[in-house]
Amino acid sequence: MINRAISRSDEPAMDRPRTGLNRRGSKRWFFGVVMLFGIVLVGCTQGSYPVDIFYEQHYQQSYRSHEPPRLTGVVDAVAFYPPDASVVTNTGADLYRANCQMCHGADAKGTGPVLAKMTQTYGYEPIVATDITNRRMSFIESRLEATSRPLGPTSVMPPFGKLLSGDERAAIAQFIGSLPD
Repeated sequence: MINRAISRSDEPAMDRPRTGLNRRGSKRWFFGVVMLFGIVLVGCTQGSYPVDIFYEQHYQQSYRSHEPPRLTGVVDAVAFYPPDASVVTNTGADLYRANCQMCHGADAKGTGPVLAKMTQTYGYEPIVATDITNRRMSFIESRLEATSRPLGPTSVMPPFGKLLSGDERAAIAQFIGSLPD
């Protein structure tokens, strides 16, 4: 056995098997390093577009007061499409249009298209009169303040207590009070 070890050391270097990286191994190593660099590069740049190519709603400012605030775009981003100017002014009329008009109608007499569709197509029977022009402002505010269905579990009126602030509920009630009976 000692003879073999000695005889191996006497062999020329070309006859011994190569150790370390061969050509195929160096390609794999290079590919692995490139992949790792690419993953790190992509992971570190997410969420900061130099040019805003994704014109999406979550980059825009909130259009309704009951929506949570939106993320603002990146400071240096350039939008391909100019954003629309916000038309909501948070007046009682604007808040009524955004939250109530689809059921109660523009005149607040229960002539909205959604309520009409529910009563005509699906046979929904309103629990209370849908004409709200003759209601007291305090009554309207109390219904808008509810955090569960304000007219009971079989009602279709959604709760607005968590969506509208006290000032917004008062503005809506004041707007409805200003409408003719």
